[in-house]
Parts: sequence; structure tokens; C-alpha cells
Amino acid sequence: MKILLPSIYYPFIGGVSIHVENLIKNLNKLDDFEFHILNYNFDESVENSFENVTIHKVPYFSKLRGPSYILNGYKLGKKIIKNEKIDLIHSHYAAPQGFLGAILGKKCNIPTVLTLHGSDVLNLSKSSLGKYFFNYAVHNSEKIICVSEFLKHNLKTNFNIDSNVIYNGFDEELFNPSDNDKNYGLFVGSLVEQKGIFYFLESIKNIDFNFKIIGGGPLYNKILDFIKLNDIKNVELLGPKTQNEVSEYLKNCSFLVLPSISEGLGMTIIEAFACKKAVIGTNVGGIPELIKDGINGYIVNPKNTKALEDKINMLVNDKKLRKSLGEKSLDTSKNFSWGLSSKKTYEIYNSLLNR
Repeated sequence: MKILLPSIYYPFIGGVSIHVENLIKNLNKLDDFEFHILNYNFDESVENSFENVTIHKVPYFSKLRGPSYILNGYKLGKKIIKNEKIDLIHSHYAAPQGFLGAILGKKCNIPTVLTLHGSDVLNLSKSSLGKYFFNYAVHNSEKIICVSEFLKHNLKTNFNIDSNVIYNGFDEELFNPSDNDKNYGLFVGSLVEQKGIFYFLESIKNIDFNFKIIGGGPLYNKILDFIKLNDIKNVELLGPKTQNEVSEYLKNCSFLVLPSISEGLGMTIIEAFACKKAVIGTNVGGIPELIKDGINGYIVNPKNTKALEDKINMLVNDKKLRKSLGEKSLDTSKNFSWGLSSKKTYEIYNSLLNR
């Protein structure tokens, strides 16, 4: 089975790259696959983990990243489809990747699948330019996968589009139970507005406890300036880390905080659960599908720094509470696996190819 994947991928670190890597790893256990990834062009050398994956670099202009990716990806994609005899297109993120996948599918008469990851539904679909690309992608993809029930409901309510829910999993080789607790709170995620990082910083600046922030993104320097300006001495901004490094920080942390303003699901929550850690998250998107308030963590309203500070203080001051919530979070993690996710994805592939 030959699959074309329009998707962001390594060396670009983020939730989509991690998702695609784990999906490929587990699909390879089910059948013989050949994957061709249409990735943004990159300069550095990247070690490919899979023999059956070819990464194709799509040239783009930084100021017109989406449109230039679509234009150049269309030319390159048509050649790959013809030369490699591609069976199916599976795009990740609505635009530009999903838009490109939908166009290629229609032009080359190939089945198309689109996975929506969160901010494409919640933000891109509302932007003045993005909504055109989003609408085309969701209305011209044959099967749509959402990573949470929240996204599925949003898509049906606002766009009258049916979809399948397939939750993210976690890499069981990396993320596993740990009783280590080295007395620090942790944030892991892209440094973008929707992650609510400034509300997190406001909530911890008066707490006598250490915190670490892992992630890269457009707000990195702004966050650094905010920390200096407010003289916040109890937090380290560590920048982006590999999955191996993230797993070590998660295994050693006291708890995870995800203060998002909007969120599709929150893959890092599942990873923290697998490491037996309590999580504080916000009442947005798919987060309440994971965190059960007072059972495996705590839920607070987004942007409410006082409520967030109170819950963080509860965990800071009660190590036994952290441990008991962590026990329950480990139980929750057993409902999520890339093995299950890949089987459901494989079923969708077969349903399209066996028509």
C-alpha cells in the first residue's frame, strides 16, 4: 500500500510530526507500506527512522509559506503519484496540507483522508484567508479523522461534516510509569498564543517552586522578555527538546500544566498520564475528555490565573496528592495507544481502497 502524506514532519518538531511518526511506526506492524511525505523544504540533514519512508522537500517562500507549498507541492505530488503509483493520500492538518491533498486527489482520482489536529478547526477555519482553504479541504476529502470528540462535534455543528474520532496515542517505549519526583512543574508545547503560556507565567510567579518550559515557537523571545521584565526567577525556558528528552523531563517532574486557550486534544497530557503524572489543564477543546477533575488532575477555566495558581499550589504543597492523582492518570493512559489508533486508520484506508 503506497501512501502520499502531505504533512509537516521532522526536522520541524511539533504535535503533527510526532503523530505522523508514531502512526507510520504502528501501521508498519499491520501491513507492507510505502510512505511518501510532502514536507516543507529544510536545510539540515535529518536521520530517517524508517526504510519505507521517503521525505520529499517542497520548496516554499517564508512570507507565502502556505500558497508556495501548495503550488510546488502540487507539481511534485503529481509526479510522485504517477511515478510511484500512489494508492491513497492522507493529509495532516487542513491547510495547506489538506488543501493540497484534496486537489491532488481530485486531479489524480485517488482516495483522500484528512486528519484534523485542532487549531485548523478552531483557528484556521475562522481566519479571513484560511477559511477558504479549510472549507475546500474538509468538503473535498473523502474521509475525515478528528483527534477528539470535541473537534468532531465542532465540525458537524459548524460545517455539517461527518468525521471519525481516532485519539492520539503515546510512544510506549518512551513514556512509561515513573515514581520520580524532582520537585518541578512542567509545561510542554509549542510557544504560540493558544497555549496560554503567559497566563501560566502569571500564575506561578509568586509560587515558591521550580518550573520548566519545553517548546519552541514564535513567542520564544517574547516569553524570555516577559520572564526578565517580571523578574520571574523560578522558571527555566529550555527551548525545544527531542521526544527522548521530553520523556525524561516528564518522568522526573512533579506534575504537568497545560493552560491552553484552545486545544484539539493535548497529546502531552496522554504522555504525562503514561508517566504517572497529575495534570492541570483548562476547560477547552478535548482536554476534559482526558482530565477528570479531582480524579487524575484538575480542570480550570482558561485565562483564570487565580484558579490556576490555586490548583498548582495544591499540588506543590501535597506530594501525596500528586502521587494519588498520578496513579489514576496511569489508568487513564491505558485507553490510548498508537496501536489502536493505527488499526482504526488502517480500517479507513481499506474501506476506501476496497470500494
